[in-house]
Amino acid sequence: MHLDGFYQYSKFKKKYLTLNREPFFEIAGKYIGSSDKVLDIGSGEGEFLFYLSKRGIKTENIYLLDANQKTVEQNKNHTPNSIFYLAPERLPFEDASIDAIHLSHLIDNLNSNDLYAFLHEMNRVLKSGGHIIISTPLLWPMFYNDISHTRPYNPYIFYKYFVHVHKSLRFDKVSDGYEIEELVYRYYETPLDEGWSSSLPPLDYLIIILRKILRKLGFKRLQKNGYTLSLKKK
Repeated sequence: MHLDGFYQYSKFKKKYLTLNREPFFEIAGKYIGSSDKVLDIGSGEGEFLFYLSKRGIKTENIYLLDANQKTVEQNKNHTPNSIFYLAPERLPFEDASIDAIHLSHLIDNLNSNDLYAFLHEMNRVLKSGGHIIISTPLLWPMFYNDISHTRPYNPYIFYKYFVHVHKSLRFDKVSDGYEIEELVYRYYETPLDEGWSSSLPPLDYLIIILRKILRKLGFKRLQKNGYTLSLKKK
C-alpha cells in the first residue's frame, strides 16, 4: 500500500472509531433522496430524521417505526408519520411501495426466526432499485451490557440470504435479487491489558507500559464492533 493510500485508510479507521451514530447516518444518507418514501425502523427518538433534516433532505415521506409506545407518541411532536411497530410483524405498507429502509441497532434485538420473517417483510415492501441500510453491532465485550440485545449478526448473513444463495441453509432464500453496495465497519480500541498475557506479573506490567507508550505515539489496537451495510434490490 502506498503512503497516500495508507494515510487515507488510517483516516477512514479513525472516523469509524466511535460509538457516535452520525458517521453511519452519513453512509445511509447517501442512498436517500428528498422524494423517497423511507422507513426508519427502530427509529428511537428520531435521530436519523433530524440528521436528514439538517442535511436538507425533505422528511415528509419518512416514517418512524418503533416498538416503544411512549417514544412513538413523543415522535409525533416532530412528524405525523410516527407508527408503533414491533418486528417481525407485517409492515403496514403495500408491496413494492418503499424506496429505502433504514435500520439502526434493531436486528441485534431479534432471534433468528424473527429476523428471517423480518427479512421477508422488508423484501416485500421494498421497490426494485430500493435500498436497505443496516447498522448493527458485532459481538464485542460491551454487547451484552444491553438487556435488549439478543444476538449479533455478521454481514455475511445478508450475503447468503439476499445476494448469493447457498444450498445448505436452514431457511430458504429470501431473494437472490440484491447486491451489496457498501460495507463499512465500526471499531473500538481494546483496553491496554486485553489481548496480551504472560505467567509473570512484572512482564504483564511492562507490556502495559509499552502499550501506553505506543498509544501516545499514535499506535492503537483496534477491533471491529459493528458495521453499516447497504443492499440494493435489483
